[in-house]
Amino acid sequence: MDRNAVISRKWFLVGIVNLSLVALWGMTMRYKIAFQFPFFVQNNLLHAHSHFAFSGWVTHILFTALTMLISPFISAAKQKKYFWLIVANLISAYGMLIAFSMQGYKAISITFSTLSLLVGVSYAYAFIKDSRCLPRGHAAKPWAIAGLIFNVISVVGPFTLAYLMASKSNSHEMTLASIHYYLHFQYNGWFFFGTMALITTLLPKTFFNLKPYFVIFTITVVPAFFQSVLWAKLPGWLQLVTAIALLVQLTAWLVLVEKAWPLLWRSKGEHPHSWMNLFLFTAAIAMTLKLVLQALSMIPTLGSLLFDYRPVIIFYLHLVLLGVFSLFMIYYAFRIGVLQPTRLARNASLGFFAGVVLNELILGIQGIASIALIPIPFLREMLFLAALVLLSSAVLLALSQWKASASPELWLSSPYRVKLVKNEPALVRSH
Repeated sequence: MDRNAVISRKWFLVGIVNLSLVALWGMTMRYKIAFQFPFFVQNNLLHAHSHFAFSGWVTHILFTALTMLISPFISAAKQKKYFWLIVANLISAYGMLIAFSMQGYKAISITFSTLSLLVGVSYAYAFIKDSRCLPRGHAAKPWAIAGLIFNVISVVGPFTLAYLMASKSNSHEMTLASIHYYLHFQYNGWFFFGTMALITTLLPKTFFNLKPYFVIFTITVVPAFFQSVLWAKLPGWLQLVTAIALLVQLTAWLVLVEKAWPLLWRSKGEHPHSWMNLFLFTAAIAMTLKLVLQALSMIPTLGSLLFDYRPVIIFYLHLVLLGVFSLFMIYYAFRIGVLQPTRLARNASLGFFAGVVLNELILGIQGIASIALIPIPFLREMLFLAALVLLSSAVLLALSQWKASASPELWLSSPYRVKLVKNEPALVRSH
């Protein structure tokens, strides 16, 4: 039994537990809105929820998966370095979860937040330095490096925000721009490129060349940021560059999906647990909707409708975090065999999928209602119900892996797993 495989599996399971905590905090906030719950400050819970979702869930899974990817090519001493970086990231994530919940933006929470940023920079430095050990032409390498660089670039946002707070600046525009800067380079940089790096490990060698798409998405990340700050009255030429970047991104993605969809659809029956493909296809659809909304936001009237209403913004953020990245990461964990597709795991995963769809559907209705000024009863209660479905499903998914965690060699029974053959990552049958 490969010790690194066991360790990677355990880290993925920690990620599922963390997803349950993200859902628990989300459910608590929904309960406070729909009913009476005097404990905790809503804004503090929001900060804890968002910070932990980023560091304890998405970043943790990406760190674990990228470590799993590079470990076979580096020494045991270097592997231990990644182990401690993952531990440090988890410490900062749990620290932020507790500190933000208890006190909001104060010394302790800011300390853990700073630690999280420094761990991200350290991981990027280590991985990029060790990436020379990866085989030439490794498909995941450019995507992973770009994602980690964008993660480092995103750090400028929180540090700018800290400076504004320390200097007691009253610039609402700079504060908002700093937050959007961080969110943009996390969502559209680190999360997207990190996820694409994982996708490349699942593709057959006969899959078409992704390099042109990598170049397109890389060069459009920076100009696409200005879509987040259109309220800053940008000059006309910059708005034009932003609009072109968003249209190029959307076009490239549609072409990519149009080419990949038939291949994925033909291969969907090859997996003995075909229900998993529902997560992959839905994540692709959610990503398409995200890019369409971004492109439409460049039309002034539509931009105001889409991003001037808080319910619509919340819909958009959850569409990306839940609909794109969370669904894909659950699919990926099953696909490479670190999650066992037991009956309980299948039902829990499908329950989580239903919770995501229900949550987005209600948020979409709430957004339209807020724009049209149409009161709809029981929306808060319905959102609480959706949050409860997400929480219970995530907890059941974690519990479904308890037996396999006690006997980690069971993960090798998966019909598919990532295996290294002649120093090249490929998806192979385990029998």
